[in-house]
Amino acid sequence: MTRWIEIAEPHDLSGYLRPLRVAPPPMIPALAHGVRSADGPFTPFARMTDPGGDKVEDGAWRHPDGTMTVACTTAMPGVTAEMWDWWFGWHSLSSARYRLWHPEAHRKSQLALDCRHLPIGRPRYVGNVSAVDEFIGPQMTRLAIAFVPPAEFGLDAAKVDAMGTAVCANVSLRRERMHSSQLVHLIENAADGCVMHSRFHLGELRSQVPLLGPLLTLLLNRPGPRRKLANDGIGLALLQHCYKEMHHLAAILPALHQRFGGE
Repeated sequence: MTRWIEIAEPHDLSGYLRPLRVAPPPMIPALAHGVRSADGPFTPFARMTDPGGDKVEDGAWRHPDGTMTVACTTAMPGVTAEMWDWWFGWHSLSSARYRLWHPEAHRKSQLALDCRHLPIGRPRYVGNVSAVDEFIGPQMTRLAIAFVPPAEFGLDAAKVDAMGTAVCANVSLRRERMHSSQLVHLIENAADGCVMHSRFHLGELRSQVPLLGPLLTLLLNRPGPRRKLANDGIGLALLQHCYKEMHHLAAILPALHQRFGGE
C-alpha cells in the first residue's frame, strides 16, 4: 500500500486563494450540446501534435465502443509552458496549493514521492503519482494520477518540446482500485501566452483487484459497462470542471510562478 506524502505548507497562500473565476465563454456551447455521438473510435493522443491539431471539437464525445472523449481548450494569456511544468511539480505536495487551482472543488492532495531534490519541471512529476480528492460535479472522487512521459501515449517528444510541453497521466479510482482514464494537457506556446488543449479518454477500464482483476477487466470493457461507469453525467461534469479549473488557475499562475518558481 502506498504511503502518501503531504508537507505542512510553509507559505501563506491566502493572497492567491481567490473566488472561482466566471467560467470562460466557450464552456456554455460545449455543455449545451450534451454528450454527442462520435463517428468512429477514440482519436489517438499522438494526433494532437499534427499540424492543426487532432480536429476534435470541444465537448464530450461517446464512441461506438462505449468509451468517451472529453475535449477542452483554454486560452491562457501571460502563461507559459514552463509555468505548467513547474506547477505540476510544485503544487501536489500540499493540499493548500492544490485548492488554489479550484477553490470550490479541490480538497486534498498528496504524493507517492517527495521529488524536491530533482530539477524543477518535468523531473518533479513524471514518474510520480498524485493522490487527490476532488468534486467532479456533485460527486467526490478519490483519484490516483500517475504521470508518464508523453512518449508513453504516442506523442512525439520533439514535437511536444517545439510546441511547449505536455502533461500526461493514467488515472485510477483509488477506492475502487480501477484504472479509469487517461489524460493529456498539451500546452502550446503562443504570442501572448499559451493555449492548453486538454483531452480525457474515459472508459478503458482495468481492475487492479488482486486475483480477480483480469476477469473483472474483461467483463467491464464492453460498451454497456463502459457507458454505465463512464456515464454522460460524469463526462459533462468533467468538461465543466476542466474549463473552470484551467481558466481560474491561468489568472494566478504567473504570479505564483514569479513568487515560488525557484522552489
